[in-house]
Amino acid sequence: MMTHFKAIYLICFSLLYAFSANAVELCGQLAQGELIRGKAEGAEQIFLDNTQLNVLKDGTFFFALDRDAPKTATLQIADSDNVDAYPLEITPTDWDIQKINGVPPRKVEPTEKDLHKINIEREDLYRALSYHTNKPLWEKGFVMPVKGRTSGNFGGQRVMNGKPRAPHRGMDIAAPEGTPVYASSDGNVTLSGGNYFYTGNVVVLDHGQNLSTIYAHLKSTTVKKGDKVKQGDIIGYVGQTGRATGPHLHWGASVNNVRFQPLSLLKLDDKSFCSNL
Repeated sequence: MMTHFKAIYLICFSLLYAFSANAVELCGQLAQGELIRGKAEGAEQIFLDNTQLNVLKDGTFFFALDRDAPKTATLQIADSDNVDAYPLEITPTDWDIQKINGVPPRKVEPTEKDLHKINIEREDLYRALSYHTNKPLWEKGFVMPVKGRTSGNFGGQRVMNGKPRAPHRGMDIAAPEGTPVYASSDGNVTLSGGNYFYTGNVVVLDHGQNLSTIYAHLKSTTVKKGDKVKQGDIIGYVGQTGRATGPHLHWGASVNNVRFQPLSLLKLDDKSFCSNL
């Protein structure tokens, strides 16, 4: 009788393990600074460590790995009956260091008056990146917002006028001033304006599920908060407002208020980066 029960238990355990392995798919590179799209059919709640993720009815969810993410993380997926925990191993990324000279001293060492403006800027950006709709506006995928030369990479640390600054939280694309900047995907405008101390004139788009993109240093914007845009719509023009040494677009991306490499957005439909847990 005990042997019979043990056999049934082992069969049930094997089926449960097989179901879990096939039910959870992750697409993206498990590396610092990357975006991951997952799918767990039947999931009701999903956590990455202590952060609860937004989950669609079909089980689709996103999470990003911060530039300085630790070597391990735990993905917890709960349905009406079980909570499954999946340990994740995070690959470290070798970030580059950029030395930039000729930046106006005030942009490197802000005054007390500047610090007040910087705090307002940070609060405005935080609110814009915190607003979201559950509608998946990102389903078309993403395209580059402007054509140009990459002049700054995500995650690189800049040494300005010989003084180390905070790591770069986006990528810079150099282009002539006045070049149109396009919405990289469908979205809602959650911030449009400036002129902020660091980002200058900036637009933030919400693409659903806490996923947002940022377009900074614009010469001017063509949208206002609350507008709905389609992929390819002009949202502004390349400039050099804020802390910029030349005309370029700072393109940033965020999910759950975690900044990540925006180029990850271009690989959302690349199945070569998908695997089952």
